[in-house]
Amino acid sequence: MCNGLIIAQGLTLAAIDFTGWLLSAWALFQIILGFSVIIFVHELGHFGLAKWANVRVEKFCIGFGRELFGFTRGETRYGFNILPLGGYVKMLGQEDFEVDESGEMRVKDDPRSFPNKPIGHRMLIVSGGVVMNVIFAALLFTAVFMIGKEVGVTEIGFVLPDSPADVAGLLVGDTIREIDGQKINDFTEISMAIMLADPHKTLDFHIERGGESIHLNVLPINSESANALQVGISPAMTALIVAVGSDFDDQQDNQPHAGDTVILVDGQEVNDANANQMMYRILHEFSRDHTVTVERREDPENPDSPVHRHQVNFTPRPRLAPSDRNDPDSGNLLGLRPLVQFAGVVEDSPAQRAGIRPDDLVLLWEDTPFPTGTQIRESIARNPDKVIAIRVRHGDGEEEDLWVRPAAKRHLLGADDPPQIGALYGTMADEVLLIGNVIETVHGRPTAAAQAGIPAGALILEVDGHSVGRWHELVDRFIQAAGTTVPMAYRDPDGSVKTVDFHIPPSLRTVLGLPVSSYIWAINGKSTVTVEIDSRRTPAWVNRPHALHQVLRENVGRTIELTYMESAFSAKQKTELEVTEDMIDPWMGRIAYDANPSVGLAQATKLLQTSNPIVAMGIGIKKTEYFILNVYTTIRRMVFSRSVGVENMAGPLGIIKIGSDVAKRGFADLLYLLAILSANLAVINFLPLPIVDGGLMVFLIIEKIKGAPVSVKTQMVTQVIGLALIALAFVFVTYQDVLRITGGS
Repeated sequence: MCNGLIIAQGLTLAAIDFTGWLLSAWALFQIILGFSVIIFVHELGHFGLAKWANVRVEKFCIGFGRELFGFTRGETRYGFNILPLGGYVKMLGQEDFEVDESGEMRVKDDPRSFPNKPIGHRMLIVSGGVVMNVIFAALLFTAVFMIGKEVGVTEIGFVLPDSPADVAGLLVGDTIREIDGQKINDFTEISMAIMLADPHKTLDFHIERGGESIHLNVLPINSESANALQVGISPAMTALIVAVGSDFDDQQDNQPHAGDTVILVDGQEVNDANANQMMYRILHEFSRDHTVTVERREDPENPDSPVHRHQVNFTPRPRLAPSDRNDPDSGNLLGLRPLVQFAGVVEDSPAQRAGIRPDDLVLLWEDTPFPTGTQIRESIARNPDKVIAIRVRHGDGEEEDLWVRPAAKRHLLGADDPPQIGALYGTMADEVLLIGNVIETVHGRPTAAAQAGIPAGALILEVDGHSVGRWHELVDRFIQAAGTTVPMAYRDPDGSVKTVDFHIPPSLRTVLGLPVSSYIWAINGKSTVTVEIDSRRTPAWVNRPHALHQVLRENVGRTIELTYMESAFSAKQKTELEVTEDMIDPWMGRIAYDANPSVGLAQATKLLQTSNPIVAMGIGIKKTEYFILNVYTTIRRMVFSRSVGVENMAGPLGIIKIGSDVAKRGFADLLYLLAILSANLAVINFLPLPIVDGGLMVFLIIEKIKGAPVSVKTQMVTQVIGLALIALAFVFVTYQDVLRITGGS
């Protein structure tokens, strides 16, 4: 029985310290040894049942290629070969053919050969490896949960605005208990349930919110970047900062550093119970009064060095959701659209070679002044390997003409990627109040900016006598002055300063005195309204701006009952108010805040552990079943619905890289990965493909039905075809692994 097909190529370790080299080498050794054990268990299943059926076993080998060491006991040679990621059991009759009088090949007539045993016995022998892998996976999972494993909690840490989760009404702080009736134990299971869902099918999310049990229907959408279904949520956060944006200066004590632990927010202590809420507040809820205190080790590399407290500053960046769902570039503040800004530049990319820097503002792209993100993207797509002239404004205020040449990544198999420049763009330029252009109408009505005559390229200077220099300051002034007309001063593109009257309409939130972070939970007792999205009528949560506008428009002149929450972690409150014509545009609802630059926080985890072996075995069996079904579902999604991209597959190098990284985290994590690999191996080996166990089982079923075995020639031809297909798959996934490991360079 041939199993496995994974060949490990040598990994060149970079010039690192000797201790780090030893740790990497030890982790690499552990994953190779662990996978060899999985192969051994698989082949042991074939071997044991072959012996039971009195089949002569000539070789029992782990690995392929030349034998490194081995011994002979009885009639069997036991060996360990030079390429350890694989193995086989060689039984009499598998490769022992003779030519009969008709010229056809046939198996030698030996009562102890595999082909001469009853079909039932041969089916048991063929399935022995798969059965052993399933049992071994369950045992490994059992051991893991008796040792204890840290897993991601099922509490939500962030909901992407206007995402499927946001549209459905999922909130930060919600704890997900079940998805489509399946109990959820950790955040990985949430991601898998979403990714492997049927396309265009809503999922029933059973959540817990403030002690209340709620069911919400969420429709996943395909993410172009991941080529997989997603809903737009991320796991709960802890108070440990693991990464900060490039704009933060690690020489400044008043700026957050990687390794900091947040201990106080606005004078309130941060602990395990409220960390997710506190971190969300400072990263996504703008306040001029936020004070954040962190603990910082004097020497981050020395766990015994002194710890000091520092007060640090966080300034979330405002983000403007589109006012028109069919136009992703229609994000605006009362008609004022920000310039496009680069958020990051990939090293040695076309953008970096052109001289583009992170946080550059885009003033001109080809012949388009103040372009939108879509205009930039379309220009890149139609100009592969062609030079594009652009003008940017650097962070120091200097303007510069640059030339960038988009490039497309070539793939060994499949279509090439679209042209790229290696830079993130489309983020809101918060630091400069330059107006990209003016949105003329929103919901069919003239915007405040259009009525005031603000031109594209204007620089906003003052609002109601108060100087403003950043977009979040402009947002703050508009909210304070909502419902009034105020003077606005701006510098015209020709350099002259002008002042106009700017009418700031009221919003539902400004009338109630609610912050940007508030949620409109229900109107007249209804939390959802049917809206049209992408030509489909679908329910949407009334908190979403387009849904809220529809409800308010239908209730002009009426008094409505409003249920709201001041933040994701607040209790629901109720009030009544009369809807007026000038408040039906929920412009405040299109404002959100994100940390700028991005701050990475450690994911919140919990320990899954039990000292009861029966309970642990039950969890182990359920986990094994879960991963086996997920492999089948993944294959079905890749082949038929194509809602999961083949680039999500990992090959030999990918498994080694993932495995060695996991091995560094601890023994329980290594066992967990090996259990997953064992379950995966069981599935892959039992697929109805030539050369693997599933293909042999197909031949046996055919033989049982027709009463005669498939000819040796046919078996050999199909095995050659199977080997060719596996070789192609091997080359493809290995090529992808190399791209991932090297960063695609």
